[in-house]
Amino acid sequence: MATKRVKTKKDGVPNTTPVDRISTLPDPLIHHILSYVPTIYVVRMSILSRYWRRVWYSVPALHFCSTDHPDRFHFRFHREREEELYEFVIECLKHRERSMRYIADSAITRFKLRIDCYVDNPAIDNLSIFSIWRSVEELDLRMRPKFFENYYCLPEAVLNARSLTVLKLNYVSFDGSHSISLPSLTSLSLMYVKMNDEAVLHNLLLGCPALEKFVFKYYYGLYNPKISSSSLKLLEIENNYETLEVETINLESFEFHSECKDIINLSACKAITSLSLFDSMLDDESLEDLVYGFPLLESLTLYHCFDVKNIKICGQHLKSISLEKYYDPGQEYPEFTIEKPNLVSFHFKGDIQCGISMKELDNILNVHIIIEGPFEGYERDWYINLITFLSKINFSGNTTVSLHVYSEE
Repeated sequence: MATKRVKTKKDGVPNTTPVDRISTLPDPLIHHILSYVPTIYVVRMSILSRYWRRVWYSVPALHFCSTDHPDRFHFRFHREREEELYEFVIECLKHRERSMRYIADSAITRFKLRIDCYVDNPAIDNLSIFSIWRSVEELDLRMRPKFFENYYCLPEAVLNARSLTVLKLNYVSFDGSHSISLPSLTSLSLMYVKMNDEAVLHNLLLGCPALEKFVFKYYYGLYNPKISSSSLKLLEIENNYETLEVETINLESFEFHSECKDIINLSACKAITSLSLFDSMLDDESLEDLVYGFPLLESLTLYHCFDVKNIKICGQHLKSISLEKYYDPGQEYPEFTIEKPNLVSFHFKGDIQCGISMKELDNILNVHIIIEGPFEGYERDWYINLITFLSKINFSGNTTVSLHVYSEE
């Protein structure tokens, strides 16, 4: 409860009394605030009065996490506490399901369940028996298993929840045995998921006709994934693979993290305006061909591209370039030649031994440079190299140069 100051006593000691200020707020605002509070605390508030019980029945979000109340639910080494959390989840769902029969505004639109040490449990495995899936719009499931073979298998009700617009899944398994129909889904995030084969991924995307954002990281069971979607606009992939094919004609942003050298087929993605490659092992020719294949490209980020030796970057629409390169004494320093008449922003982070050459840059407004590297001392040659490095960059407008110094000098 909040408190407020009242009249001071004769001895000068302020007199405070508890005042319930939250109850004076409009109900919709209270429901909104409590929708971001772990459910265990909302349930505790519900025992204070009938009013707070009615409020609990109307909160549109349920949030269960084994770390919300570690003294009660932290069960890494305690099977009993694990069962206690499962029972709490099921009891809350039962109460909320009953409330839907007589309270009009009791629908659950957001549901989050995060368990750090999941093992098979019949109650949790049968969440599909509850009717909450008819109204849930945002679902976040993180079922990190205690053992690798104990991956949580997603209920069929989730894969056919027509109201879902946002779906985040961590440590779940898709076995391909259920049909998939998610007509309202616009955002999908899959991390540490297991799939039997590429057909499971294909059927999943086929069942999401309105999907616009797809984040796909650290998956198991796929070696030659193919991403196919006519609605997708933003794609982020992080994993090693043998080959990757992306057929998304309306894709605008692609972010890719991988150390593999093999084929990336993005030939169908002509609408891409933003491209980010992290830890890529593409050589000069492959990387140039990839960049040139996007005629509408406006933003390019290259982070620690291992096999880049001498690459030319050019394009009529490119406005922003970001280059970051780790120092590796076992590799040659790369050479970048940038020919971008419409470039307005350039960011570089790396060693001054990297070659940066800019040509025909009349409109560049912002240049941000961070110099890093193995500094053994700042002798005359180091300053000469710094001047040479900076002289090849066409400065204009606002320029920020940051030097990371690894000594007291």
